Amino acid sequence: MAAPDFYLLIKTAHVGLALLSGGLFAGRGIGVLMGATAPMSPSVRRLSQVIDTTLLVAAMLLLAVLQVNPFATAWLLAKLTLLVAYIVFGTLALRRATTRTGKAVAFTAALSCFVVMAVIARTHNPLGILRMVGL
Repeated sequence: MAAPDFYLLIKTAHVGLALLSGGLFAGRGIGVLMGATAPMSPSVRRLSQVIDTTLLVAAMLLLAVLQVNPFATAWLLAKLTLLVAYIVFGTLALRRATTRTGKAVAFTAALSCFVVMAVIARTHNPLGILRMVGL
């Protein structure tokens, strides 16, 4: 079997892992904001790392199968830019921000980046939500 034969499997894994990653981040963020220690436990952090690494591998496989340059494709470049912002805000939300307000603002920003990335992925358009509403 050639790599393109695995496209549907890889894409399904990528979408599922993205939802799992976002859901786990949302749960961890809410837990941190509530003052729980479990969201930052080594086992939960490791699970998050495994999911995110597998998600990245699935993304790389999709790029290889589709033979797409993410820096030459506007919607993929937008997603990559938002991914960097999501990681920065997520780090602030879970660990680096020193106040609860700072964590809450960073958490909201990270979740916003995640939602916009999902919409861009769905529409294949860097305008994302604007494209969905017909603008």
